[in-house]
Amino acid sequence: MAIEWGPATKASADKLAAAIREVATEQRHHRFADRAAAGEFTDYSDDHACPITAAHAIARQYGLHGIAARLADGEFDATTEESDEWMKSASGQEIAAELSPEMRDVIGMKLNN
Repeated sequence: MAIEWGPATKASADKLAAAIREVATEQRHHRFADRAAAGEFTDYSDDHACPITAAHAIARQYGLHGIAARLADGEFDATTEESDEWMKSASGQEIAAELSPEMRDVIGMKLNN
C-alpha cells in the first residue's frame, strides 16, 4: 500500500531526506535521499516491515555512519501527529478493523466509519 501523506508524515520524510542530502557525497546517497523524501522510510510506510531499520541498514552500507547513528537514536522516529495520521489512513484502518473494540479502546484507535 502506498504511503498516505499528511503534514506530519511529509515533515518526517523531508527531515530524513534533508539530513541525508547534507552529507551526501555519492550518487547513491542522493538516490537514498530521494527514497527518503518519497516516504519510504517513515515509520508507518508499508514499504518495509521496519522502515527505520531498513534506512539504518542502507545508511551503514553506504558509509553514512552519522545518519545511521541518528536513526538508531530515534531522531527520525514518528511523532504523535504522524501516528494520528496513520491511524486515520487506509492502512491504519485495516489494522484497527482487525482489533476487538476493547483493544481499540485501550490503544485509542477509532474506526473512521
